[in-house]
This record gives sequence, C-alpha cells and structure tokens, in this order.
Amino acid sequence: MNTRSKLIVAVVGLLLLGGGVAAYKVFRLGMPFWKGEQVHDWQIEARVSFLATGRAVKARLALPAAAVEQQSGQESGSLGYHYHIERELGEYTAVWAAEQREDGQSLYYRVRLPESTRSGGEPVPAAAVPVAGNPGLTGALAQAANSVVTRAKSLTQDPDSLFVVIFDQIRSGESSQEHVLLKSHYQKEFGQNAMIQLGIDLLELAGVPARIAYGVRLEEDSGRHPPVPLVEYHDGAYWKVRDPLDPGAVLDGRDLFVWHRGGGPLLDVTGGEGSQVVFTVAKERLPMSSLSDLRESPFLVSTILGLPLSERAVFRYIVLIPLGAFVVVLMRNIIGISTLGTFMPVLLALALLEIPLARGLIMFAVLIGAGLWFRFLLSRLNLLVVPRVAACVVIVTLLMMLMSVLSYRLGMSGGVQITLFPMIIIAWTIERMSLIWEEEGKQSALTQVAGSLVVAVLAFLFMKIGQIQYWAFYFPELLLVLLAGILLIGRYTGYRLSELFRFKTFADT
Repeated sequence: MNTRSKLIVAVVGLLLLGGGVAAYKVFRLGMPFWKGEQVHDWQIEARVSFLATGRAVKARLALPAAAVEQQSGQESGSLGYHYHIERELGEYTAVWAAEQREDGQSLYYRVRLPESTRSGGEPVPAAAVPVAGNPGLTGALAQAANSVVTRAKSLTQDPDSLFVVIFDQIRSGESSQEHVLLKSHYQKEFGQNAMIQLGIDLLELAGVPARIAYGVRLEEDSGRHPPVPLVEYHDGAYWKVRDPLDPGAVLDGRDLFVWHRGGGPLLDVTGGEGSQVVFTVAKERLPMSSLSDLRESPFLVSTILGLPLSERAVFRYIVLIPLGAFVVVLMRNIIGISTLGTFMPVLLALALLEIPLARGLIMFAVLIGAGLWFRFLLSRLNLLVVPRVAACVVIVTLLMMLMSVLSYRLGMSGGVQITLFPMIIIAWTIERMSLIWEEEGKQSALTQVAGSLVVAVLAFLFMKIGQIQYWAFYFPELLLVLLAGILLIGRYTGYRLSELFRFKTFADT
C-alpha cells in the first residue's frame, strides 16, 4: 500500500470514527447537536478533602435542603466509604463513614440546579428566638462593643437597618478607637472570618439573633473556591440571609446560591485533620436524561463528561487548542501567511480569550517591543543560546510584573491579566524574531510577527464562536474529523493563495 492509499484509509477511518461517535450521541443518547437546543442548568460540586490519621473516619457535610427535596440530579462519590443522607428538623447532612483510613482522602457531592432556581436564602418564618446577649467580651472590649451598638441603635432600631449599619461600619474600615480595638481582637481570635463574627456578635448584642451561613458563587470560570461566608439573622418574624460584603442587597439566585443555613457546622470530620471543602461550579448544558445515559455508556463515548466536575473544568480550554492549531495550519499551508512558529499564535489566541482583544494586542506589542530591545543589548555580550534565552525569560518576567503594577497604579485593573500570556513562548518569540532580524532583515522579522498576530486573532475569533466551543467540549470526538482535515492539508503541495498573487505577473506574460 503506497503512501497515498494509507492517507486515504487514515482520513476515512478518522471521519467514520469521529462522525459515528457523534451520531451515536445525538440519535441514540439524545444529546443536542446544536447549541440552541441545550439547557442551562447549574452544576455545583462540593469536594471534601482531609488527611486521615489511621482511625475510623466519619465526614459530615451540610446540604442545601431545596436541592435534596427536589431530587435535582444529586450524586456522591467516594471509594470504600458508606454513604447516606441524614435528615433532622428539615436539615440534611451527607455522611460518609469508613474504617481505618490513612493519608489524603477526597469525597464529593454534586447537585444540579435549574438556572431558574431561587437563591435558597429566602426568608423562613420562625418564632422569636432568645438572644445570647453578651458575646463573651469583658473589660475594654465589652465597653467598645456596647459603644458601637449604642451608636448604631441611635440611628435605627429596625433589625434589617441595624444589619446594614453595623456591616457598613465594619466594611468601611471606620477608624474609631472602639472599632480598631474590636477588629484587632477578632482578627487574633477568628482569623479569616473575623469581621463576620464581629458583625454577628454586635447584632446579638443589639438584640438581633444572628448566625453564620454559607453560599456558593455561581460563576462558571471561578475554578475551585471556598464557601462564601454569609450571615443569617432574625428580624422578629423571619430568618433572613444576606451577604456581609453587600449588606444592602437582596440575594439573587443568579449570582449566589445559599448552600447551608441554620448555624450548624458546614463540615465536620472525625478521624482526620486539615479538613476543608471547596466548590466547583459549571453550566450543565445537557438534559438530565441524556447526561445519565452518556455516563453509563462506554468510556470512549462519555469522554470528558465522565470526569468529576473539578477535572472537567480543566478541559474547557484544552479542547480549543486543536482548533487553534487547525487555523494555523490552514493559514500557513493554504493561505501562505508566515508565522513565528506554530504554537505561539495558538497560545496567544488562548490568552486573548480571557483578555479584551484590543488591550491584549497592545500588551503583547509592548512586551515584544521592550523585550526585543533588551535582547539586542544582550547580543552585545556574545552569550551562548541557552543562557541568552534564559536571560530573555527573566527579562520578560520582570516586564510582565512592571506592566501589571503600572496598570494597577493607573487604575487599569485588567493589566494583571497579562500573566495569562505564555511567558516561555514570548521569550522564544523575542529570541527568534531577533535572529530573523539579524539574518534576514527588519522587514522579514516584522512581517512574520505581524503574520503571527493576524493568525492569532483569526484563531481567537474561531475559538470564540459559541457553537464551536460547544462541539469541542460536548463532542470532542469531532476533533478526529479535524485531524482528518489536518492530514489532508498536510499533503497539499500546490500553490498557496499568497503565491498566486506573488507570481501573478508571470502569468500575465
């Protein structure tokens, strides 16, 4: 079999395999093929991790009552643990138990919520509850707390308004002697949640029952993040939940979901140490029935969707890299645009997905221009290649830090996003551009870097299409079809489009 026949067999095989798996998902499992047919549910994964000490282990994680009662796509994961859900007085707790566990342990609970789900922090009617009163402060601390509460109550007696006044004073960094004394004490005692605990104690002292609650930010790109501490207080008739960072706002289910309320611990682990819970949030765009069928299907069909939510998030951008590579191949081999390497335009396009296009291109141009100037200075020292590139990496790092600091000082908060640029690739780009400048001239170097920018922008525009992102993530087998296209382009040896314009004068003669 000659090379041409082998190529045809490989291309046909890739097309049949990729297209066949995609067709199986659509017609057999019912997966929507078009982005407009998808649903928009939130999927929240709580991952519990701790270090087991060799004894019997029991982990208890408080669960959102609304999600459990609605049976909204709950899943739990563990290896060798007995799992069940406890219910007590309308509150639900996930319980994992096992014998003699050692080393690091990881458990997860996953729940799926419709996008229209309310925040979970709606007012709950309840009878009046006793107030603890003195939060255990004595001496000067008690006097300071009483002084702060007296000033707040002189402005308002309403529990809702008291909540706003007290937490506004805490957030504003009021520099009165009482606030300074109380904040210093609570930071030593409670650490990270010191200001929230201070607010709760001041509310208790003012006669408003209060306790801590926890929520989850509904932000798909936030990665793993700890629970958001909230405050639940009693206004005389209802228990209400508010965000102490924005005390005047009512919780919106589109921005934040209240995971736990009631004042009990969010996570309790016995037989382990260093326990913590982190949340990962993602948009689930497949119907529940299709997702269940997909996970029960063979591994090669389920692919990314068979992974835990926290691992799936990593692939949101990885699956876009082949798309950028395809654009580079198309522009170089068919159109004839010269670029500085293959990966630089792709990685630059990935960075541009997180940075506004115009700002990203300006930052890149400044970085390349300044780096090239320093590279010409290094060339006078007659360094070897590896030390010279290493020196470029150091210079690029310092330039990125300098640009971030200057952007922040000038009030341009987006400047810190410059860290998304691939540092090593930029260093190599500067090195290669300087060599082309010295060997082929300034025009050739500028032409290739301009071509790289054009290809990077085109790759960015291609990868930014919502339908393309949907296919890449939910139908990754279609990358095999893309691979077949790359193989065909790789065998093309005819004229490039730019060469047709270049040699047009010969055709006229």
